[in-house]
Amino acid sequence: MTLRTWLKPLEHTRDVRMFLVAISIVVTISVITIFAFRYFTINRLLMQSIKQEAESFASLIVLTRHWNAQYGGVYVEKRPGVESNIFLRKLGIEPDIRATDGRVLTLRNPAIMTREISDLARRENIVTFHMVSLKNLNPENRPDAFEQNALERFEKGERTVWKIEEQTGRAVFRYVQPLIVEASCLQCHRQQGYALGDIRGGISVIRPADGLVAQMRTNRNQIIIDSATTIGILLAILYFLTWKLTVRLDEAQARLREIAVTDDLTGLKNRRYIMGQLEKEYQRAVRTGFPLSVIVIDIDHFKKVNDTYGHAFGDLVLQMASREMEGALRAYDLLGRIGGEEFIIASPGSTLDDAAGLAERICSRIRDSTVANGSQKSRVTVSAGVTSLSEQDARASTLLGRADEALYLAKQQGRDRVVAI
Repeated sequence: MTLRTWLKPLEHTRDVRMFLVAISIVVTISVITIFAFRYFTINRLLMQSIKQEAESFASLIVLTRHWNAQYGGVYVEKRPGVESNIFLRKLGIEPDIRATDGRVLTLRNPAIMTREISDLARRENIVTFHMVSLKNLNPENRPDAFEQNALERFEKGERTVWKIEEQTGRAVFRYVQPLIVEASCLQCHRQQGYALGDIRGGISVIRPADGLVAQMRTNRNQIIIDSATTIGILLAILYFLTWKLTVRLDEAQARLREIAVTDDLTGLKNRRYIMGQLEKEYQRAVRTGFPLSVIVIDIDHFKKVNDTYGHAFGDLVLQMASREMEGALRAYDLLGRIGGEEFIIASPGSTLDDAAGLAERICSRIRDSTVANGSQKSRVTVSAGVTSLSEQDARASTLLGRADEALYLAKQQGRDRVVAI
């Protein structure tokens, strides 16, 4: 089966092409919508996962700060590399004390403890976090542009701000949640004008996100491949089914057209079709000057055959006569049953003598044939009237009428003969 055979039904059927285009658009949009929903759902879940991690880190820091604050800060031994918190002295709090054993201890309040834990986590490439505030005691807590925006949005009622961005060629997840002033915070921050319940800043968390971005990119590429494959398969199935349906419909329409112009019993063309073809041949012969002959044939004593042997046997007679007529015709002769036991032949390019010779051959073939149905056997004959187009014929019906006159003369002269006029 060639490609053209596959495409043929669609090349000549505008409605089918329009249907295919419309349904293809619907299928494509539907598949893209489904896979886009899947893509955004997966990405949302991935983002929620890393956001929950950041929230967990922030919550742990808040809990650690609470633990520190409820003891009013904790003291650590001042070893090499451990510096005193100079910002406590600015608040009037001496951070260093000397123990009875001579060691110097220095106070670690929640802020400096948070910063030192953050430094440790950053060195381990786990996470980075620090406190940010619009009113800073420590310049290291000064917010960057993203954190500044988050703090301003907190003051308008938002509770978390997050996004993915690129830093020094790497993807990171940024997350900020507000810090609420509690009673333990006022010892250090009362002089900044804060009251209980105020938002005095935020906890900023920075989480490496290269893996997340790579996973989202892989997810996107896989979704594109899956959606393109799905669309291709569905459209191929759609085209195949539409092609099969179109072929079936074409075959059914062709069959209906054939039935509309075919005589059920004999398989010959029916009266409506053959008369239409005779009119076309008449117009062509008038236009070109080529000869055109018409033969009208009638089975002799057909009513007697039906009365003697029954209508089933009469049907066999009609079928036998049709086969013998078809066997005598040229490829371009036109044969049809115009009613009962009467047939017509339009013979383009045939002179009166040519058509008369054709009619004689038909009469001879039928005369020599036997019709049998079980124990019933019989032979039949036919009469034929022949005529050819003349300049006096103003229409096809005139030609047909003259052929009928010739058939009448053949019957008048004893049947089983051909009369040409």
